[in-house]
Amino acid sequence: MIQVSIVGVGHYARSIVARKYRECVGCRLKGLISPNAEQSVLDGTALAGLPLARTAEEWARIHGPPGDSDVFDLCVHPDAIMQALPPLASLGARRFVLPKPLATSRTELSAIVEFVAAERLVVAVASQWHYSSVTAAVRDAVAAMPRPLRVEAEFSQPFTPQQLKSYTPYTALLPHILQILHSSELWRLHSTDRIVREELPNRLHAEIHSKVSGTSIAISTDLCHASKRRSLSVVAADGQRIESDFLGVFRDGIAEKSPTIQVGGVRREIVEDNIAVMLRQVIGGFQRGVLDLDLASYIPINEMLLAIRAAC
Repeated sequence: MIQVSIVGVGHYARSIVARKYRECVGCRLKGLISPNAEQSVLDGTALAGLPLARTAEEWARIHGPPGDSDVFDLCVHPDAIMQALPPLASLGARRFVLPKPLATSRTELSAIVEFVAAERLVVAVASQWHYSSVTAAVRDAVAAMPRPLRVEAEFSQPFTPQQLKSYTPYTALLPHILQILHSSELWRLHSTDRIVREELPNRLHAEIHSKVSGTSIAISTDLCHASKRRSLSVVAADGQRIESDFLGVFRDGIAEKSPTIQVGGVRREIVEDNIAVMLRQVIGGFQRGVLDLDLASYIPINEMLLAIRAAC
């Protein structure tokens, strides 16, 4: 049985991932670590009743040294990864789930990679679209399309002023787009790729042309958009088209809106809770000792983000 402790008790941890862990066969929630959260914010959530530690050392005083079955899910902003990892590793923790993106700078990414290697940590990355049936459906459809391709992707939504204090396009929605492009085999970063970027504080547009595949890609994300959008379209040289809507809405585990994909005029609805699917795969990977999206597998996606950020 995998014992999951969550680091950070923000909205994602309290309102989304905790319930998925509660429902996931093969694991149980063990404890929480958050330096500032009040116990009252856990009331009425799937985290209620779990021991809340302020530090890694306090977690160890409550639970004892981390064992082989312990996994720590860092539900924190990427900037906090290297604040959270060392204290836990010093106690003997070795298995982690890290957020996406890992880093928005080369220095930050190198620090994480070097620390994980030095401490021999086992790391999974929480990137739900990698495991999604919608992404797999796009990948399968794209494989049969003649090149060159034109790809257009937009992930946008209205963020609250409070959210905008912590998140930018690079840490909010761009990582979703890049994971889909990589997992569906629509983009593999190459040194000859031409990237042009237009950026405002809460908006990002990038045009990418891959000389290797001939594929051109337009990426847009807007954190002040009037509505939530999760779209990706692919047009082939002969006019074949894929239209996919990645937006899924679940309330209390019930799908109110499911993602869809339309290929050749045939529309298919895909009923799937992709975060629940991700956690089942991650927990299963820790049990088997083989992770599907480990640190090495995620680095190419993070490199795509760094390449966009470095573009003119």
